[in-house]
Amino acid sequence: MVTAAVLGLPPAAFGALVAIFFLGGMVKGVTGVGLPLVLVPLATQFVDVPVAVALVSVSMVATNIVQAVEGGHTGKAVRQLWPIVIPLAVGAVIGTHLLLSIDRRRLNLVIGGSFLVLAILLLCMPRLRISAGAARWAGPAVGFGAGVLGGMSAIFGPPMIAFMVGLGTDPDTFVKHMAVLALTASTTMLLVLGGSGAMSGGDFLMSAAALIPIQLGMPAGRYLRGKITPSWFRIAVLVVLAASGLDMLRRALF
Repeated sequence: MVTAAVLGLPPAAFGALVAIFFLGGMVKGVTGVGLPLVLVPLATQFVDVPVAVALVSVSMVATNIVQAVEGGHTGKAVRQLWPIVIPLAVGAVIGTHLLLSIDRRRLNLVIGGSFLVLAILLLCMPRLRISAGAARWAGPAVGFGAGVLGGMSAIFGPPMIAFMVGLGTDPDTFVKHMAVLALTASTTMLLVLGGSGAMSGGDFLMSAAALIPIQLGMPAGRYLRGKITPSWFRIAVLVVLAASGLDMLRRALF
């Protein structure tokens, strides 16, 4: 499915797809969450949504491994996040199975609207905060919802972004925690896709090849991250969230 769709593209479309993956790598380097937010909406200009999701799956796992271990203290992050990690994985199993059967137009409408509402609320209410007490019960619920949402679209990040921003997480911790959570979700999604027969061995190789432009873009993104203040970092994350939501709504309604 993935291999035939990508190799069948005209040269100009293939080049544009490579450029999209390079851009995704840059955003990933800056925010730690940019791959599906950028790649899925833009790649579907040239390939079907299921192909875009499968094409980004291996890259999501590989790049999140790198960022999850970057800077050390990964074990500490996992211990802090385990109440979210377990429901996240369960939700991802459910969502990935739904991906294989749900109406894509309806899915884009629901997801796009959710992303846009989250971004607007967080941009308009900068003082919104989640207390430590609220985080104990909200974290598992957000994890499960993010898993279901991400399993259907490969976009696990927005609910977790909203949760982390609400906690007031600093940029480096944000990137570390998001990488651990995204690694959990994307690995679960990839295992379900492979186990269900939705991806062949050749499809896995094609998805892995997409790592090349992504890896070329990530160093530029990491450089930019070091130049961005926390407030601008937060705005950049929410702009990515809003742009993704608007694009999905456009696809659902027009």
